[in-house]
Amino acid sequence: MANSRLSFLNDSGPKTKHCQKCGCRIPVSSPYDKCMECMKKELFPKVKEFINENDDVNEMVLSQEFGIDRTLIHEWVRDGHLEYKIRKYF
Repeated sequence: MANSRLSFLNDSGPKTKHCQKCGCRIPVSSPYDKCMECMKKELFPKVKEFINENDDVNEMVLSQEFGIDRTLIHEWVRDGHLEYKIRKYF
């Protein structure tokens, strides 16, 4: 019965997983214990601090440093939460 259509059930009913911070439901297959929104809220101040402390930061550096997808960084830039530093070569 492991591969039956009822394999999503456990002894107490459907398997569910909830965010440890806000309690909203997250996919059972998610490797994280928090929802995307809570993870973004925790990660954003760290990313912003990293940008302020380092001069030559781009989306690739942020992606590698924090293990996040570049689309999230693009979202923060698009929404006006992050800005690229303008380098002056004088």
